[in-house]
Formats: sequence, C-alpha cells, structure tokens
Amino acid sequence: MSTQTATTWKMKGTVIGACSCDWGCPCNFDARPTQGWCHGNYNFFVEQGNSNGVSLDGAGFALAAEIPGAVHEGNIRALPILDEKLTPAQMEALGPILGGGLGGPFAILASLITEQLDPQVVAVDWKLDGPNSRVKWGEILEVELEMIKNPVTGEESGFTLDFSNGLLTDSAELMTTRAFRLSHPEMSYDHSGQYGELFRFDYSGGSI
Repeated sequence: MSTQTATTWKMKGTVIGACSCDWGCPCNFDARPTQGWCHGNYNFFVEQGNSNGVSLDGAGFALAAEIPGAVHEGNIRALPILDEKLTPAQMEALGPILGGGLGGPFAILASLITEQLDPQVVAVDWKLDGPNSRVKWGEILEVELEMIKNPVTGEESGFTLDFSNGLLTDSAELMTTRAFRLSHPEMSYDHSGQYGELFRFDYSGGSI
C-alpha cells in the first residue's frame, strides 16, 4: 500500500494592486470593468512564507494582465514577473503554487488565464508605506500609489473596502496611482491616475 505526502504551502505579506478602472474598481464587486475590459496588475511581497520546507520569506512576484471582459469570465492574458533575487529553490517552490496546482487563491486565478507570456526575471525595488507605497520591476513595470483627491476641493480621502467573501483579501485600502506603467514587447500600457489598492494577504494551500 502506497501513501502520498501532502505538499503544503503558506505565505503572508502585502500586495500593491493597480488597474485601468476608475477609482473603486467595479471588478471588486464582480461587475464589468469601467471600460468593458481591464488592464490589471498585482505585486506580491511575501513577508513570511514556506513551501514544503523551503522558506519564501522576502520573495517577490507580480502578475500583469489584459482582461477582455469581467474578470470571472476569464480569457485573461498574463505576464508573470519574478524577483531576480529568488533562489533556485524558491523558484521551484513558487512554480506550482502560482501555476495553480497547489490550491489556494492562485488556483482560481490560474483557471482564468488562457494565455501566459514567458516569465520575466528582473530586479525589483519596493517601498511599502501605506499611500506612499511603490514598486518598480526593472524597466518593465512601475506602480506608485497615492491618496485619492477630491476633484472639487482637492482634499485627500482614504477608503477601506471590507469584503464578505473576498478572493485575495478581506480588506483593501482603495487609492489611485501616481504611476502605473507596463512596457514589454508583448504587453504595454499606461493607466496612471486610475485605480490603485494596497492590502494584506494570508494564503495557504496544498495537494495530497
């Protein structure tokens, strides 16, 4: 009689997110994107993590995407971006997690992707500081958050969105972007000034 060993993983940290939608982003409510399509990006910084004995502490990765309709309808075209400081062991551990083979939220995201471009491995520069947070992936991707300013009074406003059944988080700080630019031969856009967000994540998964 043979037995199978469970492969388990967990990670928690902070995400900087941005997309082409207007402030607040209809996709948060499973509605259609502001323009009917969405160009979006998540940037994950793992503060603590482990996969089958491999430490994922300090790991960084991102996903940029072109979404032709509502997110849940799928047909997403995706570009993965990885921190060049990841060790070979971390790369190997993250592969099946981000590919959706080991459950958790990434399994749902992976099921919506129909075309994935070759992963880019580049240097990354993070600043995680609330509405002053930013991330830059080499010369490929730049996201810089800022507070939403009332277009009439110029006053800055902060908004927190609490989810009753969120996929990626239970609570997000809603912002806008001072910069949101992607430059890649097969995927390129600039939606600076549109939707931005910052949230904590705590994920886990496994396979028997």
